[in-house]
Amino acid sequence: MVSMSALRHGLGVLYLAGWLGSSLAATTEQWKSRSIYQTMTDRFARTDGSTTSPCNTTEGLYCGGTWRGMINHLDYIQGMGFDAVMISPIIENVEGRVEYGEAYHGYWPLDLYSLNSHFGTHQDLLDLSDALHARDMYLMMDTVINNMAYITNGSDPATHIDYSTLTPFNSSSYYHPYCKITDWNNYTNAQLCQTGDNIVALPDLYTEHAEVQETLSNWAKDVISTYSIDGLRIDAAKHVNPGFLKNFGDAVDIFMTGEVLQQEVSTICDYQNNYIGSLPNYPVYYAMLKAFTLGNTSALATQVQEMKNSCHDVTALSSFSENHDVARFASMNPDMALAKNILTFTLLADGVPMIYQGQEQHLDGPGSPKNREAIWLTEYNTDAELYKLIGKLNAIRKHAYRLDNHYPDVQTYPVFEGGSELGFRKGVEGRQVVMLLSTQGTNSSAYNLSMPVSFTGGTVVTEILNCINYTVNAQSELVVPMDKGEPRVFFPADLMPGSGLCGLPVANVTYAALKTQGAAAAEAALSLGIRTDAASNALLSLVLSVVAGLLVGMW
Repeated sequence: MVSMSALRHGLGVLYLAGWLGSSLAATTEQWKSRSIYQTMTDRFARTDGSTTSPCNTTEGLYCGGTWRGMINHLDYIQGMGFDAVMISPIIENVEGRVEYGEAYHGYWPLDLYSLNSHFGTHQDLLDLSDALHARDMYLMMDTVINNMAYITNGSDPATHIDYSTLTPFNSSSYYHPYCKITDWNNYTNAQLCQTGDNIVALPDLYTEHAEVQETLSNWAKDVISTYSIDGLRIDAAKHVNPGFLKNFGDAVDIFMTGEVLQQEVSTICDYQNNYIGSLPNYPVYYAMLKAFTLGNTSALATQVQEMKNSCHDVTALSSFSENHDVARFASMNPDMALAKNILTFTLLADGVPMIYQGQEQHLDGPGSPKNREAIWLTEYNTDAELYKLIGKLNAIRKHAYRLDNHYPDVQTYPVFEGGSELGFRKGVEGRQVVMLLSTQGTNSSAYNLSMPVSFTGGTVVTEILNCINYTVNAQSELVVPMDKGEPRVFFPADLMPGSGLCGLPVANVTYAALKTQGAAAAEAALSLGIRTDAASNALLSLVLSVVAGLLVGMW
């Protein structure tokens, strides 16, 4: 067990000085350009590097994932283009096994000032932070500020919690009087009563109390400075007193996204407008499920518009289609094409994308705890279809940002709705990304679709997932061959150089350079590096080295 209070005395000043000297916490605007890979520390990577060590999700026991193991597999994460990683809560949790498992997830806090030794040591966590920042990747920490935990194993939590075992809140005076939540949609009931049960009680912190607020805020600031944390996810934010949620955010002064598991637009936007700047976008998540499991395309288009009209800044919300609390998409529908479509929307629509570990491997756990699979059992397969897709989607998102730093702030809006298709656009005119999504699934047949609103007539665009160029006709219609329910993503062909896509190297290009002095290289890439409908793949392979040379010489 590592005592963080001791570390503060011996090393706190040193780490704080180093942190202040090297970097400040990333702002919301900086986070908007990032995409997050959400890990569950115990289930991502083991220190011994095993890809065969068993992990029975139903038992709910520790499986051996560590911070050191994660360091050894950052190439896997970065290979998909992610530039931020979220880890599980780091603090010491209650020890012991109950009928549904152990505290492998990190949500049963015992001692704020000690680390969870199952995940590693103080030095391991420092090394993970350093390794991420050396790659220009952000570190987000999942955080519990609503409650502590105590194993009661069937005894009445009202009378059988020994508060003296909890650090630093070691008296019942730091907690709301025990009551059980009877109506999860009654916010007074949900915020004053306990979210746990009579197996593992979760004593609800009295966050209206000034001392509790100050202690939690000071603890968080200390952890942020010690480990150079760039952002926080606030677990169970719905159950935290909203006034304290705002005070806590003001005190720690760091990007936070807070879990409020509600699908009502009014609820999520009220939280963002008044208490916390970012939340997981649950209203759009549920609309995505309606679109890609039920074929209800209008539900998604309508919800996108409603969120924009109601929330202060939808581009600051976190977009997701899987997480550790909900059933994996593949458990609802195993169709690979539908999985590609929902991932495309998740990564390219408004918000900070957050992809839950294992989604890239098309895992199919039907809700907690079965959706908390050990990733090492996939052998970190970088040839998986969704792994490769995520890499392409992250690449075009980053490229659009390089060409226009305001790209994340430009809101997504629907440009096409067919019987089973949806088109969305993001970005300013001339630099927009257009995605065309299908709800038909893999068994659909080939057909041509005419999308009337996309780009200016005469524009040559690249479909970046298949590296094919199309020319928008004089009526500004983009005629798109659709097949097997696959998504399509379009970007102006003359802006593709520097994207790292379709055989083109990554380069730190600017929009002005591509439009002026980079025109020659752009033309070469357009005419040689990316095939048209009639061109052959052989031509592409012959000229990639030529195009690469032009790009390197130009920039």
